[in-house]
Amino acid sequence: MKYTFAELHLHTAEVSGCASVSGADAPLIFKEQGYDLICVTDHYKYTTFWYYNDNKDPSWEHRANHFLSGYRLAKAAAEKIGLTVLLGAEICFDNCPNDYLVYGLNEEMIYKYPELYRWSVEEFSSFARKNQLFFAQAHPFRNQRMIRTSPSLLDGAEAYNTHDTEHKTPAEDMKRAKLWVKENNLVPLLGQDFHDAENILGAKTAFYGEVRDSETLTKKLHAKEFDFILSNQTITKEDFLTI
Repeated sequence: MKYTFAELHLHTAEVSGCASVSGADAPLIFKEQGYDLICVTDHYKYTTFWYYNDNKDPSWEHRANHFLSGYRLAKAAAEKIGLTVLLGAEICFDNCPNDYLVYGLNEEMIYKYPELYRWSVEEFSSFARKNQLFFAQAHPFRNQRMIRTSPSLLDGAEAYNTHDTEHKTPAEDMKRAKLWVKENNLVPLLGQDFHDAENILGAKTAFYGEVRDSETLTKKLHAKEFDFILSNQTITKEDFLTI
């Protein structure tokens, strides 16, 4: 079977203040490790738009350009080496401590719907379903601050997050995440939560067939048309939730 090897959780230094790798450099790092696709999921929250950005222009267009800057650098670099880059986001709502991964976004949406971080989880869940997005809770057991969202509002959740710096999810909490995903019949996600060059550990989401656009990505996520690659071994999503 032909796979598309993907990374679904990646930050760029231009937008996410916690990341050290530029959007221009990330594609080559992943290409050399055998990936075909990366999703740029920079932090979408109040501080992204009003703290890490400058204050010269308060317009939403200016703020949106800032949010898209890492993605655009990655996309331009990736086109030169045959890697696909798609736009996503890791959104944190003002009234909730959790982080959420969103796939299926496009640049037009970023400009058209300002300050999505001010919405409630319920409002965004409805918006995501109306617009055929994929909405998932990131690292649901990373720390005590995280609150598990009602599964009825979600499409999936990160069952495994390999980020291994100060935000590493403890092994026991990773097991809890897998069990929670399985018990609630959510789509399991695997993310390296890439911030720094040393974060790339070779874990991959292996989609069945070719994925080159966000519409195909979200369809395959909803349909669970993928396996996982861990330690150079292919593991089905069903077996993954039991190990």
